[in-house]
Amino acid sequence: MDARRGCLCPMIKPMPALGAYRVTEVRSADGASPAPQDISERFEGRDFTLHELEQRGVRIAGAHVWYLSSGQDWQLKLEPAV
Repeated sequence: MDARRGCLCPMIKPMPALGAYRVTEVRSADGASPAPQDISERFEGRDFTLHELEQRGVRIAGAHVWYLSSGQDWQLKLEPAV
């Protein structure tokens, strides 16, 4: 643990809390396959703040973003909205 920053892994940097983000990709927990269309469509076509994503059930843990649906965890890839 890096005691100076209180972080287990200094390579993982948390996302800034402010601003809008777009979900650009939704994949299985191991990253091997894309999510079914009904799951990925939930995030298409709009920008979200981190708070709005959390209200939709998205878990944000540092650089990792997860969504639980259909009894399975899905990885979300976020990019800052332009």
